[in-house]
Amino acid sequence: METIMVQERDTATLEVLTVALQMEKFQVCGLTDYSDNVLDMIRLHHPKLVLLDCRLSNYSGKQICHWIKSHFRSLPVIALSCDNHIDEHYRELGFDDYLKKPFDLDQLYYVVRKQLSGYKQKKKYTALTL
Repeated sequence: METIMVQERDTATLEVLTVALQMEKFQVCGLTDYSDNVLDMIRLHHPKLVLLDCRLSNYSGKQICHWIKSHFRSLPVIALSCDNHIDEHYRELGFDDYLKKPFDLDQLYYVVRKQLSGYKQKKKYTALTL
């Protein structure tokens, strides 16, 4: 079972994401806000994907995404955002993909599966080049 880490400040949204992903047989590591140990949580749970709220209380999603990518370069990070223009600048913020809130479950599943298949290909490529 693949693990997905979801960091979402709204508990209702986190609950919906958790249930939706569990229905698709994913294990979910849910966090309601930024925690100083986000990198430790990734090391502990070994998620294959991170869904990250762009607006957390202490830090921006961009900062947290940068921290994640500096330690786990191939780990896909998807922006969760209410920003109507996230589709125009998610890459420059460091994210691999995005989901606009409110999101459709079919779109959630599509983006997650697309990024997971890309992650597996990156991991295979890395393994072949070592």
